[in-house]
Amino acid sequence: MKFPIEVLEENKTKEKLLEVLKSEVCDSCLGRQWGMTGHGLTNAERGKILREFASKLTKTELKEPDACTLCNNFFKDGINKVVNEIIKKVRGIEVNTFLIGTTPSSELERKQENLWGRIGIEDVETIKSEINREVGKRIEKLTKKKFDLKNPDVTIVVDLNTNTIRTQVKSLYIYGKYQKLARGIPQTKWICSKCVGKGCTFCKGEGKLYKTSIQEIIETPLLTTTRSKNSSMHASGREDVDARNLDWRPFVIELIKPVRRKINLKEIGKRINKSKKVKVKALRIVDNGKELIRKLKTDRIDKTYLVDAEFKNKIDRKLLKNLKNITKEAVLQKTPTRVVHRRANKTRKRHVKKFLYKVVGNKKMQFKVRAESGLYIKELITGDEGRTQPNVSELINNKVKKLSLDVIKIWTGKG
Repeated sequence: MKFPIEVLEENKTKEKLLEVLKSEVCDSCLGRQWGMTGHGLTNAERGKILREFASKLTKTELKEPDACTLCNNFFKDGINKVVNEIIKKVRGIEVNTFLIGTTPSSELERKQENLWGRIGIEDVETIKSEINREVGKRIEKLTKKKFDLKNPDVTIVVDLNTNTIRTQVKSLYIYGKYQKLARGIPQTKWICSKCVGKGCTFCKGEGKLYKTSIQEIIETPLLTTTRSKNSSMHASGREDVDARNLDWRPFVIELIKPVRRKINLKEIGKRINKSKKVKVKALRIVDNGKELIRKLKTDRIDKTYLVDAEFKNKIDRKLLKNLKNITKEAVLQKTPTRVVHRRANKTRKRHVKKFLYKVVGNKKMQFKVRAESGLYIKELITGDEGRTQPNVSELINNKVKKLSLDVIKIWTGKG
Protein backbone atom coordinates (compact mmCIF):
# COMPACT_ATOMS: atom_id res chain seq x y z
CA MET A 1 0.00 0.00 0.00
CA LYS A 2 1.27 3.46 -0.89
CA PHE A 3 1.53 6.37 1.49
CA PRO A 4 -1.69 8.45 1.09
CA ILE A 5 -0.84 11.14 -1.47
CA GLU A 6 -3.40 13.53 0.03
CA VAL A 7 -1.49 13.48 3.31
CA LEU A 8 1.79 14.30 1.54
CA GLU A 9 0.19 17.26 -0.20
CA GLU A 10 -0.93 18.87 3.07
CA ASN A 11 1.08 21.91 4.09
CA LYS A 12 1.27 20.75 7.70
CA THR A 13 2.82 17.46 6.53
CA LYS A 14 5.45 19.30 4.51
CA GLU A 15 6.32 21.57 7.45
CA LYS A 16 6.42 18.67 9.89
CA LEU A 17 8.53 16.57 7.50
CA LEU A 18 11.16 19.24 7.04
CA GLU A 19 11.30 19.80 10.79
CA VAL A 20 11.87 16.08 11.49
CA LEU A 21 14.60 15.86 8.85
CA LYS A 22 16.59 18.53 10.70
CA SER A 23 17.16 15.90 13.39
CA GLU A 24 19.10 13.51 11.11
CA VAL A 25 16.92 10.45 11.68
CA CYS A 26 16.88 7.04 9.96
CA ASP A 27 14.02 5.94 7.72
CA SER A 28 12.40 3.93 10.56
CA CYS A 29 12.37 6.89 12.93
CA LEU A 30 11.21 9.22 10.13
CA GLY A 31 8.36 6.93 9.08
CA ARG A 32 7.30 6.35 12.69
CA GLN A 33 6.28 10.01 13.02
CA TRP A 34 3.49 9.11 10.54
CA GLY A 35 3.13 5.55 11.83
CA MET A 36 -0.63 5.85 12.24
CA THR A 37 -1.08 6.98 8.60
CA GLY A 38 -1.79 4.32 5.99
CA HIS A 39 -1.50 0.57 6.40
CA GLY A 40 0.58 -2.20 4.89
CA LEU A 41 3.88 -0.33 5.19
CA THR A 42 6.72 -0.66 7.62
CA ASN A 43 7.94 2.56 9.20
CA ALA A 44 11.19 2.16 7.25
CA GLU A 45 9.16 2.03 4.02
CA ARG A 46 7.15 5.08 5.09
CA GLY A 47 10.38 6.88 5.90
CA LYS A 48 11.85 6.12 2.49
CA ILE A 49 8.73 7.48 0.76
CA LEU A 50 8.76 10.60 2.93
CA ARG A 51 12.48 11.18 2.33
CA GLU A 52 12.04 10.90 -1.45
CA PHE A 53 9.09 13.30 -1.27
CA ALA A 54 11.17 15.78 0.77
CA SER A 55 13.99 15.52 -1.79
CA LYS A 56 11.58 16.49 -4.57
CA LEU A 57 10.11 19.21 -2.40
CA THR A 58 13.49 20.78 -1.62
CA LYS A 59 15.07 19.77 -4.96
CA THR A 60 17.92 18.34 -2.89
CA GLU A 61 18.97 14.72 -2.51
CA LEU A 62 18.27 13.90 1.14
CA LYS A 63 20.05 10.65 1.98
CA GLU A 64 19.49 8.54 5.06
CA PRO A 65 22.16 9.55 7.60
CA ASP A 66 24.88 7.08 8.64
CA ALA A 67 23.97 7.63 12.31
CA CYS A 68 20.41 8.22 13.55
CA THR A 69 20.30 10.82 16.32
CA LEU A 70 17.04 9.40 17.68
CA CYS A 71 17.42 5.60 17.92
CA ASN A 72 21.24 5.48 17.74
CA ASN A 73 20.95 3.07 14.80
CA PHE A 74 18.90 0.56 16.75
CA PHE A 75 16.83 -0.29 13.67
CA LYS A 76 19.96 -0.72 11.51
CA ASP A 77 22.26 -2.65 13.84
CA GLY A 78 20.89 -3.01 17.36
CA ILE A 79 17.72 -4.87 16.46
CA ASN A 80 19.60 -7.85 15.02
CA LYS A 81 21.75 -8.11 18.15
CA VAL A 82 18.61 -8.10 20.29
CA VAL A 83 16.96 -10.77 18.14
CA ASN A 84 20.03 -13.02 18.37
CA GLU A 85 20.15 -12.62 22.16
CA ILE A 86 16.47 -13.46 22.45
CA ILE A 87 16.89 -16.63 20.40
CA LYS A 88 19.77 -17.69 22.67
CA LYS A 89 17.69 -16.87 25.74
CA VAL A 90 14.67 -18.97 24.77
CA ARG A 91 16.62 -21.81 23.19
CA GLY A 92 15.67 -25.01 24.99
CA ILE A 93 12.38 -23.62 26.35
CA GLU A 94 9.42 -25.41 24.81
CA VAL A 95 6.97 -22.70 23.68
CA ASN A 96 4.55 -22.18 20.83
CA THR A 97 3.71 -18.50 21.33
CA PHE A 98 5.52 -15.41 22.56
CA LEU A 99 5.07 -11.71 23.27
CA ILE A 100 7.68 -8.96 23.07
CA GLY A 101 7.76 -6.06 25.54
CA THR A 102 10.22 -3.18 25.53
CA THR A 103 11.53 -0.77 28.15
CA PRO A 104 13.09 2.12 26.15
CA SER A 105 16.13 3.87 27.59
CA SER A 106 15.53 7.15 29.37
CA GLU A 107 17.74 8.90 26.80
CA LEU A 108 15.71 7.52 23.90
CA GLU A 109 12.42 8.55 25.53
CA ARG A 110 13.77 12.05 26.18
CA LYS A 111 14.80 12.48 22.53
CA GLN A 112 11.45 11.14 21.36
CA GLU A 113 9.51 13.54 23.60
CA ASN A 114 11.66 16.50 22.51
CA LEU A 115 10.84 15.72 18.88
CA TRP A 116 7.14 15.37 19.67
CA GLY A 117 7.27 18.76 21.35
CA ARG A 118 8.36 20.29 18.05
CA ILE A 119 6.17 18.38 15.59
CA GLY A 120 3.18 17.17 17.64
CA ILE A 121 1.97 13.59 18.09
CA GLU A 122 -1.11 13.44 15.86
CA ASP A 123 0.09 10.59 13.60
CA VAL A 124 2.98 9.25 15.70
CA GLU A 125 3.59 5.64 16.70
CA THR A 126 5.75 5.14 19.79
CA ILE A 127 9.22 3.65 19.39
CA LYS A 128 8.30 1.04 21.99
CA SER A 129 5.46 -0.20 19.78
CA GLU A 130 7.70 -0.37 16.72
CA ILE A 131 10.46 -2.27 18.52
CA ASN A 132 7.93 -4.81 19.83
CA ARG A 133 6.49 -5.35 16.37
CA GLU A 134 9.73 -5.47 14.39
CA VAL A 135 11.52 -7.72 16.88
CA GLY A 136 8.44 -9.95 16.98
CA LYS A 137 8.37 -10.29 13.18
CA ARG A 138 11.99 -11.37 13.10
CA ILE A 139 11.54 -13.85 15.96
CA GLU A 140 8.49 -15.34 14.19
CA LYS A 141 10.45 -15.79 10.97
CA LEU A 142 13.52 -17.32 12.61
CA THR A 143 11.82 -19.60 15.16
CA LYS A 144 8.47 -20.38 13.48
CA LYS A 145 6.79 -19.47 16.79
CA LYS A 146 3.69 -17.27 16.83
CA PHE A 147 3.40 -13.75 18.21
CA ASP A 148 0.48 -13.74 20.68
CA LEU A 149 -0.82 -10.63 22.42
CA LYS A 150 -3.37 -12.35 24.64
CA ASN A 151 -1.96 -15.57 26.07
CA PRO A 152 1.71 -16.12 25.18
CA ASP A 153 3.74 -19.05 26.51
CA VAL A 154 6.65 -16.68 27.14
CA THR A 155 6.89 -12.91 27.44
CA ILE A 156 10.25 -11.46 26.44
CA VAL A 157 11.15 -8.06 27.85
CA VAL A 158 13.85 -6.04 26.08
CA ASP A 159 15.27 -3.53 28.57
CA LEU A 160 17.22 -0.86 26.69
CA ASN A 161 18.09 0.89 29.96
CA THR A 162 20.22 -2.01 31.15
CA ASN A 163 20.74 -3.73 27.78
CA THR A 164 19.31 -6.93 29.19
CA ILE A 165 16.65 -9.38 28.09
CA ARG A 166 14.27 -11.01 30.59
CA THR A 167 11.94 -13.93 29.97
CA GLN A 168 8.70 -14.53 31.81
CA VAL A 169 7.54 -18.07 31.12
CA LYS A 170 3.81 -18.67 31.52
CA SER A 171 2.88 -21.24 34.12
CA LEU A 172 1.59 -24.60 32.95
CA TYR A 173 -1.74 -25.47 34.56
CA ILE A 174 -2.82 -29.08 35.07
CA TYR A 175 -6.40 -29.84 36.05
CA GLY A 176 -7.35 -33.13 37.67
CA LYS A 177 -9.10 -34.84 40.57
CA TYR A 178 -7.54 -36.57 43.53
CA GLN A 179 -8.37 -39.01 46.30
CA LYS A 180 -6.53 -38.97 49.63
CA LEU A 181 -6.42 -42.53 50.95
CA ALA A 182 -4.26 -42.02 54.04
CA ARG A 183 -4.52 -39.89 57.15
CA GLY A 184 -1.76 -37.67 58.44
CA ILE A 185 -0.82 -35.70 55.32
CA PRO A 186 -1.86 -32.13 54.45
CA GLN A 187 -3.12 -31.01 51.07
CA THR A 188 -0.25 -28.59 50.44
CA LYS A 189 3.30 -28.22 51.71
CA TRP A 190 3.14 -27.16 55.37
CA ILE A 191 6.18 -24.96 55.80
CA CYS A 192 7.47 -24.59 59.37
CA SER A 193 6.43 -21.17 60.68
CA LYS A 194 9.34 -21.09 63.12
CA CYS A 195 12.12 -21.21 60.53
CA VAL A 196 10.12 -20.47 57.34
CA GLY A 197 11.48 -23.56 55.62
CA LYS A 198 15.13 -23.25 56.63
CA GLY A 199 15.11 -26.11 59.15
CA CYS A 200 15.13 -25.85 62.94
CA THR A 201 14.74 -27.95 66.09
CA PHE A 202 10.96 -27.50 66.04
CA CYS A 203 10.62 -29.15 62.60
CA LYS A 204 13.62 -31.44 63.19
CA GLY A 205 15.55 -29.82 60.38
CA GLU A 206 12.92 -30.63 57.76
CA GLY A 207 11.76 -27.06 57.13
CA LYS A 208 8.20 -28.36 57.07
CA LEU A 209 5.83 -29.94 59.58
CA TYR A 210 4.88 -33.00 57.54
CA LYS A 211 7.22 -35.17 55.50
CA THR A 212 4.99 -35.08 52.46
CA SER A 213 1.69 -33.71 51.18
CA ILE A 214 -0.81 -34.30 48.40
CA GLN A 215 0.85 -31.47 46.50
CA GLU A 216 4.32 -33.01 46.75
CA ILE A 217 3.15 -36.46 45.70
CA ILE A 218 1.40 -35.02 42.63
CA GLU A 219 4.08 -32.47 41.74
CA THR A 220 7.14 -34.76 41.88
CA PRO A 221 6.85 -36.39 38.42
CA LEU A 222 5.41 -33.18 36.95
CA LEU A 223 8.35 -31.02 38.09
CA THR A 224 10.82 -33.61 36.81
CA THR A 225 9.16 -33.94 33.42
CA THR A 226 8.52 -30.23 32.78
CA ARG A 227 11.71 -29.07 34.56
CA SER A 228 9.65 -26.45 36.38
CA LYS A 229 11.02 -24.44 39.31
CA ASN A 230 8.21 -25.34 41.72
CA SER A 231 4.45 -25.67 41.92
CA SER A 232 1.39 -24.17 43.54
CA MET A 233 -1.66 -26.29 44.36
CA HIS A 234 -5.28 -25.09 44.32
CA ALA A 235 -8.29 -27.30 45.05
CA SER A 236 -12.02 -27.20 45.60
CA GLY A 237 -11.76 -27.03 49.39
CA ARG A 238 -9.56 -29.22 51.54
CA GLU A 239 -9.89 -32.03 54.03
CA ASP A 240 -8.22 -31.99 57.46
CA VAL A 241 -4.77 -33.49 57.80
CA ASP A 242 -6.19 -36.48 59.71
CA ALA A 243 -9.16 -36.97 57.37
CA ARG A 244 -9.36 -39.04 54.21
CA ASN A 245 -11.02 -37.93 50.99
CA LEU A 246 -12.59 -40.96 49.33
CA ASP A 247 -14.37 -39.08 46.56
CA TRP A 248 -12.60 -37.22 43.74
CA ARG A 249 -11.72 -33.63 44.67
CA PRO A 250 -11.09 -31.24 41.71
CA PHE A 251 -7.76 -29.40 41.72
CA VAL A 252 -5.42 -27.34 39.56
CA ILE A 253 -1.68 -27.56 40.02
CA GLU A 254 0.34 -24.65 38.64
CA LEU A 255 3.82 -25.52 37.36
CA ILE A 256 6.02 -22.44 37.53
CA LYS A 257 8.52 -21.60 34.77
CA PRO A 258 8.30 -24.90 32.89
CA VAL A 259 10.98 -25.68 30.31
CA ARG A 260 8.87 -28.40 28.70
CA ARG A 261 5.15 -28.05 27.97
CA LYS A 262 4.43 -31.14 25.86
CA ILE A 263 4.06 -33.97 28.37
CA ASN A 264 2.37 -37.36 28.57
CA LEU A 265 -0.13 -36.92 31.38
CA LYS A 266 -1.37 -40.48 31.06
CA GLU A 267 2.08 -41.81 31.96
CA ILE A 268 2.54 -39.19 34.69
CA GLY A 269 -0.81 -40.19 36.18
CA LYS A 270 0.36 -43.81 36.37
CA ARG A 271 3.52 -42.71 38.22
CA ILE A 272 1.51 -40.66 40.71
CA ASN A 273 -0.92 -43.53 41.27
CA LYS A 274 1.87 -45.82 42.44
CA SER A 275 1.49 -43.95 45.73
CA LYS A 276 -0.58 -45.68 48.41
CA LYS A 277 -1.62 -42.32 49.81
CA VAL A 278 -2.92 -40.35 46.81
CA LYS A 279 -4.63 -41.25 43.54
CA VAL A 280 -5.40 -38.94 40.60
CA LYS A 281 -7.54 -39.09 37.47
CA ALA A 282 -8.69 -36.89 34.56
CA LEU A 283 -5.39 -35.02 34.31
CA ARG A 284 -5.34 -32.47 31.50
CA ILE A 285 -3.56 -29.26 30.53
CA VAL A 286 -5.84 -26.22 30.69
CA ASP A 287 -5.34 -22.79 29.13
CA ASN A 288 -7.77 -21.06 31.50
CA GLY A 289 -5.87 -22.06 34.64
CA LYS A 290 -6.36 -18.81 36.53
CA GLU A 291 -10.07 -18.77 35.74
CA LEU A 292 -10.44 -22.38 36.91
CA ILE A 293 -8.59 -21.61 40.14
CA ARG A 294 -10.95 -18.71 40.86
CA LYS A 295 -13.91 -21.03 40.24
CA LEU A 296 -12.50 -23.72 42.54
CA LYS A 297 -11.97 -21.15 45.29
CA THR A 298 -15.38 -19.48 45.02
CA ASP A 299 -17.78 -22.36 44.27
CA ARG A 300 -19.86 -23.30 47.33
CA ILE A 301 -20.08 -27.09 47.08
CA ASP A 302 -21.87 -29.42 49.50
CA LYS A 303 -19.93 -32.37 50.89
CA THR A 304 -21.00 -35.59 52.57
CA TYR A 305 -18.92 -36.94 55.45
CA LEU A 306 -18.75 -40.21 57.31
CA VAL A 307 -17.79 -39.74 60.98
CA ASP A 308 -16.92 -42.49 63.46
CA ALA A 309 -17.12 -41.16 67.01
CA GLU A 310 -16.32 -42.69 70.38
CA PHE A 311 -17.89 -41.02 73.42
CA LYS A 312 -16.67 -40.95 77.01
CA ASN A 313 -19.81 -42.47 78.47
CA LYS A 314 -22.35 -45.07 77.47
CA ILE A 315 -24.78 -43.68 74.90
CA ASP A 316 -28.21 -42.82 76.27
CA ARG A 317 -30.54 -43.89 73.47
CA LYS A 318 -33.42 -41.87 74.92
CA LEU A 319 -31.52 -38.67 74.06
CA LEU A 320 -30.92 -39.58 70.42
CA LYS A 321 -34.27 -38.06 69.44
CA ASN A 322 -32.68 -34.66 70.14
CA LEU A 323 -30.41 -35.08 67.10
CA LYS A 324 -33.29 -34.11 64.80
CA ASN A 325 -32.54 -30.51 65.84
CA ILE A 326 -29.31 -30.66 63.78
CA THR A 327 -31.22 -30.19 60.52
CA LYS A 328 -34.08 -28.08 61.87
CA GLU A 329 -32.11 -24.90 62.33
CA ALA A 330 -28.96 -23.25 61.04
CA VAL A 331 -25.72 -24.22 62.75
CA LEU A 332 -23.83 -21.26 64.21
CA GLN A 333 -20.10 -21.83 64.45
CA LYS A 334 -17.42 -19.64 65.88
CA THR A 335 -14.04 -20.27 64.29
CA PRO A 336 -12.80 -23.53 65.88
CA THR A 337 -10.15 -23.24 68.57
CA ARG A 338 -7.86 -25.52 66.53
CA VAL A 339 -7.64 -23.04 63.64
CA VAL A 340 -8.47 -19.68 65.20
CA HIS A 341 -4.76 -18.82 65.42
CA ARG A 342 -4.59 -18.66 61.60
CA ARG A 343 -8.14 -17.70 60.60
CA ALA A 344 -10.47 -14.82 61.38
CA ASN A 345 -12.41 -15.33 64.61
CA LYS A 346 -15.98 -14.94 63.43
CA THR A 347 -19.33 -16.72 63.57
CA ARG A 348 -20.43 -18.69 60.51
CA LYS A 349 -24.00 -19.70 59.70
CA ARG A 350 -24.27 -23.01 57.84
CA HIS A 351 -26.93 -25.65 57.26
CA VAL A 352 -26.81 -29.41 57.64
CA LYS A 353 -28.88 -30.77 54.76
CA LYS A 354 -28.92 -34.43 55.72
CA PHE A 355 -28.02 -36.09 59.01
CA LEU A 356 -28.10 -39.85 59.57
CA TYR A 357 -26.73 -41.79 62.50
CA LYS A 358 -26.49 -45.25 63.97
CA VAL A 359 -25.22 -46.69 67.23
CA VAL A 360 -22.40 -49.18 66.61
CA GLY A 361 -21.37 -49.88 70.23
CA ASN A 362 -22.03 -48.90 73.83
CA LYS A 363 -19.97 -45.76 73.37
CA LYS A 364 -19.67 -45.59 69.59
CA MET A 365 -21.75 -43.99 66.87
CA GLN A 366 -21.42 -43.40 63.15
CA PHE A 367 -22.76 -40.28 61.44
CA LYS A 368 -23.39 -39.52 57.78
CA VAL A 369 -23.63 -35.78 57.23
CA ARG A 370 -24.31 -33.72 54.13
CA ALA A 371 -23.52 -30.08 54.83
CA GLU A 372 -22.96 -26.75 53.16
CA SER A 373 -19.43 -25.76 52.22
CA GLY A 374 -17.57 -24.21 55.12
CA LEU A 375 -19.22 -26.13 57.97
CA TYR A 376 -16.70 -27.64 60.38
CA ILE A 377 -17.85 -31.24 60.81
CA LYS A 378 -15.66 -32.21 63.76
CA GLU A 379 -17.02 -29.31 65.78
CA LEU A 380 -20.58 -30.23 64.78
CA ILE A 381 -19.99 -33.47 66.68
CA THR A 382 -17.80 -32.28 69.58
CA GLY A 383 -19.32 -28.82 70.13
CA ASP A 384 -15.87 -27.25 70.58
CA GLU A 385 -16.66 -26.16 74.15
CA GLY A 386 -19.92 -24.60 73.04
CA ARG A 387 -18.50 -22.65 70.08
CA THR A 388 -20.75 -24.65 67.70
CA GLN A 389 -24.51 -24.64 68.30
CA PRO A 390 -26.32 -26.99 68.08
CA ASN A 391 -23.91 -29.91 68.39
CA VAL A 392 -24.16 -33.66 68.92
CA SER A 393 -22.22 -33.78 72.19
CA GLU A 394 -24.61 -31.42 73.99
CA LEU A 395 -27.74 -32.90 72.43
CA ILE A 396 -26.96 -36.39 73.76
CA ASN A 397 -25.14 -35.10 76.87
CA ASN A 398 -21.97 -37.04 76.15
CA LYS A 399 -18.48 -35.74 75.43
CA VAL A 400 -16.49 -37.06 72.51
CA LYS A 401 -13.38 -39.09 73.30
CA LYS A 402 -12.10 -39.45 69.73
CA LEU A 403 -13.38 -39.42 66.17
CA SER A 404 -12.28 -40.10 62.61
CA LEU A 405 -13.56 -38.35 59.52
CA ASP A 406 -13.84 -39.21 55.82
CA VAL A 407 -15.14 -37.13 52.92
CA ILE A 408 -17.25 -39.58 50.93
CA LYS A 409 -19.02 -37.31 48.45
CA ILE A 410 -18.20 -33.94 46.83
CA TRP A 411 -21.30 -32.60 45.13
CA THR A 412 -19.68 -31.03 42.09
CA GLY A 413 -22.29 -32.28 39.62
CA LYS A 414 -21.20 -33.83 36.34
CA GLY A 415 -17.58 -33.80 35.18
